[in-house]
Amino acid sequence: MVPAMLSIIKDEGPHVLATGLGPTIAGYGVEGAMKFGVYEIMKPITKSIIDNQAIAYITASIFAGAVASILLCPMESLRIRQVTDPEYADRGLLTGLPKLIKDEGLLSTFSGIWAMLAKQVPYTMGKQVSFDIFSRLIYSYLEGLKTNANEIFVKEDVKWLVSVSAAFIASIFACIFSQPGDMILTETYKGKNDRSVFGVIGDIYKTKGGLPGFFTGTGARIVHVGAIITSQLVIYDIVKQGLGLPATGSH
Repeated sequence: MVPAMLSIIKDEGPHVLATGLGPTIAGYGVEGAMKFGVYEIMKPITKSIIDNQAIAYITASIFAGAVASILLCPMESLRIRQVTDPEYADRGLLTGLPKLIKDEGLLSTFSGIWAMLAKQVPYTMGKQVSFDIFSRLIYSYLEGLKTNANEIFVKEDVKWLVSVSAAFIASIFACIFSQPGDMILTETYKGKNDRSVFGVIGDIYKTKGGLPGFFTGTGARIVHVGAIITSQLVIYDIVKQGLGLPATGSH
């Protein structure tokens, strides 16, 4: 990765590394806000309809992942276009997106929606639901240890430890669940692509060695994305508590 980065800087200048930064920040910023926000909004709604808590949480995560995908898709289309098409390279978000819509139509910005859903829905499910469930399990376990000798395990000052532990486990689940979708999304947005999502899946299956091919690079992704997810979830839990809400899984 470092040699490639140095080669790009030498040949095209350091500014090229920031190409597509605008839609990336806007898209993933909104996507993250919607993913966490919609999930929290939908949880009490789905719990009031579905008796099984795990299924209720999964349903809420599906809604959150779908909303995030819809909002992220146009931004991702523009980002890819800025990286691959010289006509868009010097355009920002406010000028690039209108041009893309004018040139190819609004629907064209959603051409990768099924691939985006294939990644974002399992990703949201693995991240949000796992964090909820494992936080609750850890708190239940610590509550079971509540004795005079180890009362420290259930005090307020160990909430951060529960958050970090549950977030770390959730990051692994999120990476594994979403890895096939990440492969599909990456292949979909490679160059000018007119394949359907099923065509992309078929190509991956044929060229990457069958089902194991969908999990190529999982280990490296767990290290990289796992660290990001863990940080996100810990910060999310800290912010919740700062706003006066209970820590995830503690109630």
